[in-house]
Order: sequence, then structure tokens, then C-alpha cells
Amino acid sequence: MKRRITLLLSIFFFFNLTSCKTNRENIEKEFYYPHSSDFSLNENYQYVDLRGITDFNQLVDSLQSLNYEEKRAYLKIYNNKTRYNVLVSTTFGKCYPIFIKRNNVLSISRDSLKKEKSYPIHNLKNILKKDFSNFGKDYNYSNSPEQLIISLTCKISELDSLIVIVCKTFNEIKQESSDSLM
Repeated sequence: MKRRITLLLSIFFFFNLTSCKTNRENIEKEFYYPHSSDFSLNENYQYVDLRGITDFNQLVDSLQSLNYEEKRAYLKIYNNKTRYNVLVSTTFGKCYPIFIKRNNVLSISRDSLKKEKSYPIHNLKNILKKDFSNFGKDYNYSNSPEQLIISLTCKISELDSLIVIVCKTFNEIKQESSDSLM
């Protein structure tokens, strides 16, 4: 039986997403989640290289160790000359709240979403938009974009591609947004 575990990615997408051009490592675009200012000169953030991770237990152990040291982890995901820098966490450790309201969590797997009910993965954009624009109006959706937590359930080998799907979807929403939501 293949082991699965939910890794909570505390991606607070509401903040400004910043992209920049760079020629390092053949990277043409670079994105930061939640935003680039979180990454600049922050000594409490540590890069976790997924290439050395063989299963979710090892990844979660690394994240929990950083949490107890009051540090945050981030991943660098590469896809088509684009680098996605994503802050990640688990629900354990000193720097993350233990109690999380269910409506602030969007669970995503390879082929489905779970919010107030289950949806196929192709509904990701619509559900994310509802979470971003809800502001406490509908109890089934996030109280605010800052409180939204993306929870990914997948095999370790699928993690990169699932993160890329979420990031690309967020970028699409941000481009389409004409108000100050993002």
C-alpha cells in the first residue's frame, strides 16, 4: 500500500505575487508564494531540497524539525524555465497554529478538490476564486485570503506537478483580477 499523507502548504496567496526575470540556471521567470518580500533577507527560512527526499515521512520530519526551531521551509519547484518558490509547513511545531478552521482549508489531490464537497480538479480555478473573494460571507469558504491554507494529498513523486498546477492557477486568477483582491 502506497503511503499518502497530507502536507499542508501554508500558501497565503492573497499577498502580492512578484515575478522577475533572471538568467541564472536558464530560468526565465521566477515566482514567490506568498510574495517575494517574505523571502528577502529572512534568516528564518530554509530551503528543503526535494531531490533528497524519498517519502513524505522524511519530508514531514524535516518540516517539523524546522518548525520546532522556529524556522520556515520553502521549496523550489522548476517547470519549463520557471522557478516557483513556495513556503511550506506542517500543522506541528512552534510556528504554526494547531487549530485550523475547516473552511480555511482547500484540500487538493491529483484529480480532485475537497471544500464543502468534492469537485474534479478542473474546478480548481473557480474554487480558489471563491476562497479569495469570500471574506467570511459563506461559511464554506475561507474567512480571508490570508487565512487560506492549501493542503496537498499526493505521492511524493507527484508533489512537484501538483504545486505547479496550483501556482499556475493562482497566476491565472491574478492576471484576470481587475480589483484590488490580489
